[in-house]
Amino acid sequence: MSLTEQLEASALQINEYIHSLLKGKPKILYDASSHLIRTGGKRLRPFLVMKSFELFDKDVRKAIPAAAGLELIHNFTLVHDDIMDHDLTRHNAPTVHAKYGVPIAIISGDILFAKAFEAIVSGMQEMNIKQGIIIRVLELAVKSSIRVCEGQAKDLKMTSSKRFHSKETYFDMIRNKTAALFETACRIGSIVGNAGKKDEESMANFGRNLGIAFQLVDDLLGIAGDPKLTGKPVGSDLREGKKTLALSLALKLANDEDRIKIQRVFGKRKVTQEEMDEALMIISKTGVADKIRDEARFYADKAISILKRYPDSPARKSLSELTNFIATRNL
Repeated sequence: MSLTEQLEASALQINEYIHSLLKGKPKILYDASSHLIRTGGKRLRPFLVMKSFELFDKDVRKAIPAAAGLELIHNFTLVHDDIMDHDLTRHNAPTVHAKYGVPIAIISGDILFAKAFEAIVSGMQEMNIKQGIIIRVLELAVKSSIRVCEGQAKDLKMTSSKRFHSKETYFDMIRNKTAALFETACRIGSIVGNAGKKDEESMANFGRNLGIAFQLVDDLLGIAGDPKLTGKPVGSDLREGKKTLALSLALKLANDEDRIKIQRVFGKRKVTQEEMDEALMIISKTGVADKIRDEARFYADKAISILKRYPDSPARKSLSELTNFIATRNL
């Protein structure tokens, strides 16, 4: 089975499980909370939980509740991020607040967060998983949620600042905002699979490096991606004044005249499409894509080197293929 087929099969399992949880009244609340699940998504985080589990155990059903719980936390962050970033589309569909309004979107995000812990507690109990493991998974879900919020706050602070911050500051932000859930997914998968402490730490390290590679490419696609493939409007990071590593490098690589044209649209929500297209074309010509891809490849290779410690298996192969996909993806 190809990686694409595996992702689709895994997503189907997770979607079915999540849809079983997102039922109730008032109907609009649960329609809004399940909107992003219905519109698509690769379900990378639950896939990581399940494949990390499969490195140590074969009964992958045991990993589904925890995997679904992390996906619900992720979707909670997406709903609120879209509100903060004023994004109107995701997965080539309206965002939750664009379709249902901001108040309902906020509450739908809140219910997703609550349902995440219901999935972990009730679902893992139904699988007869030891109470000690359930408590550990809960602790990790809580801690990673805190880290994501801290990372988002750092991102907002960086955006509101008048200057670009250091590369180290950027990486500190993405380790929390994005890599925390990747790290936690792999750690949780290994824990539910009854891995030892050394293996747990190794898988967490794998997830951390993978998450960094993912965000580097994601930031690049925000200024150099095809919206038909990414499902998100290109240039939104420019409009919002997001101080990503990709934009920082593009400004350094551009000549003085072109740098002014990029800065003219940076952080400006009301610019013409012509001005935005010109800035995006300039960024593309700087060659920033190659530099960011190389950086992402560095972290992807670190992740793959960790996997090589484990015997060859279908799960290890899937995780390696996913890592290569994340480093080279254009969607």
